[in-house]
Amino acid sequence: MVKKDKILVAAAALAVSLVLALTGCGGKSPGGTGGKTEKRETVQHVTASGPSGSGWYPISVLFSDIWMSEIKWLNVTVIEGGAVGNVKTVNQGTNAQSGLTFGSDFADAIAGRGAFENNKQENVMALAALYPTFWNFITLDSSPYKTFEEFIQKKGHIVPGKPGDAAEQLTRRVLDLYGYDYEKFKKEGGKVSLATYGDGAKMLRDGIADIAVGGGAPNVIAFSEVDATKPVRPLPLTQETLKKLDEKGYGYSIDQKIPAGTYKNQKEDVPCVATMGVLIVNKSVSEELAYEMTKALWKNVERIKKEQPARGKWFDPATGYKGIFNPDKNIHPGALKYYREIGVAK
Repeated sequence: MVKKDKILVAAAALAVSLVLALTGCGGKSPGGTGGKTEKRETVQHVTASGPSGSGWYPISVLFSDIWMSEIKWLNVTVIEGGAVGNVKTVNQGTNAQSGLTFGSDFADAIAGRGAFENNKQENVMALAALYPTFWNFITLDSSPYKTFEEFIQKKGHIVPGKPGDAAEQLTRRVLDLYGYDYEKFKKEGGKVSLATYGDGAKMLRDGIADIAVGGGAPNVIAFSEVDATKPVRPLPLTQETLKKLDEKGYGYSIDQKIPAGTYKNQKEDVPCVATMGVLIVNKSVSEELAYEMTKALWKNVERIKKEQPARGKWFDPATGYKGIFNPDKNIHPGALKYYREIGVAK
């Protein structure tokens, strides 16, 4: 009996020694407390934003700061981009793994139409719909044009955006409703200059162009900078034009207006085309990271509203889920997990 008791005591001592050894080497005790957690490897992540003159860049920088504050193992770099280009870049997943685009471009990418004709983007999914982007067709307040349709009829000079971006695509679609492509418009005396929001704003300010096009929430920063010294105003689209555009099924909203006072001499609401800004991600991003990014975003919604009030006031997790078409199919599983946790998705 003595020999048996000694064996039991020795076995118990050995077990205790093993637990202590594991704890000292970074292991965890059965209760999960008192041990050290191994430092996990940092994940490098690139998010694609908009051009420097747009509102996307500062809000993307804010997102990156939120993500790195909340997800200690994540390092985020922000790069410039554009709505259509961001979809293609994120779909590839090499130069950027997330980015901003517009709901209409996201829909086009998945369907393989518009800028993605016969080129479906099958590796992109959504994290959230964020806020409506109002499409500004801006002219100087001193301009003789009263509507965008009047401008088309008189064949002025327009800067629709960079080739292939969302503003440029919308401009082409509106021109098409009137039977014009760029070549026909130019043959009949009009002029088209493809350039960034910032360059378009400068050309407008300097009297080189009559109209510049850009997306804002509701103002475009570059256009507001012009407005500070040379008042500008948005040109309305007629209800007939808006209805025709809606009937095309491009995913635009036609019931929004650029509010009075958006630009300093703008005294009335101006009917416009709008589309939701959407945060997209490559589908290969881990479920854990997509979940944490989505959670961090909505956890800090009050900070976003404070630091980016024009856009932040629209932020709402229910809209984040419901604002994506066919959300259960097109939202990343990690993000969908979060939306189900908070009860906005089933």
